[in-house]
Amino acid sequence: MPTNNFKTESTIINEIMRDFTNITDLAAVYVDLRGRVLSSKYNFSNFCKYIRSHPTLSRLCAYCDAYGGLEASKGRCPSAYRCHAGIIDISVPIIHNGHLLGYIVAGQTIVTDSQMPLISARSEWQNDSTLKSYYRQLPTYSSEEVASATKVLNLMAGHHFPDILNMSLDLPELQSTNCSSCQQMKTTYRPEIKRALTYIDKNLCHNPSLRDIANHVYLSESYLSKIFKQEVGLSLVQYINERKL
Repeated sequence: MPTNNFKTESTIINEIMRDFTNITDLAAVYVDLRGRVLSSKYNFSNFCKYIRSHPTLSRLCAYCDAYGGLEASKGRCPSAYRCHAGIIDISVPIIHNGHLLGYIVAGQTIVTDSQMPLISARSEWQNDSTLKSYYRQLPTYSSEEVASATKVLNLMAGHHFPDILNMSLDLPELQSTNCSSCQQMKTTYRPEIKRALTYIDKNLCHNPSLRDIANHVYLSESYLSKIFKQEVGLSLVQYINERKL
């Protein structure tokens, strides 16, 4: 981090979210790789507060936070997506010294001109009159405004965590959680990592071990573990667990 080295990572992340929410109508929270909340909840809407007060729906929120963050870190760019409740969130991975620490998840907005797909099955809340009332209170953004907010949050976070700025900021289309530049980044993995990722996807139901994967790509277990973390941003175990979600 180039500035404020005397501050803890947690303090800096909270300051980023506080400043971001002060200049937008959006909410923000910091979560770990499994979607568990690690910070204060900034500017949370009544809708999301109510949703997260229900254990079953709260677990869906954690799933969406984790999956949205995973897509952003895999794609090497900020990610905008529609959560299980049908509203729009954005995810910016926090990366420091090559390590993925967690995700700033912001949003809680309606986007009327976007066809972004859900990243989770749609939850059934429409028959709850309280939630319907809270839903009408949510801010409404255009896709262009969501893209601008995503870039601003990414730049704010990247000021303190420069590794973030190595990710693409080109978000010309919000209809998909993966922008074209992200797809290009995915193809730049070294051949051994590409083969490992393909093998994991094909054999996920069989719970592939590190030894299985290393043997398949003809690398030692220790070396594969090292370069996998460097390339993907997650350990092999973390990646496999997230894929299982």
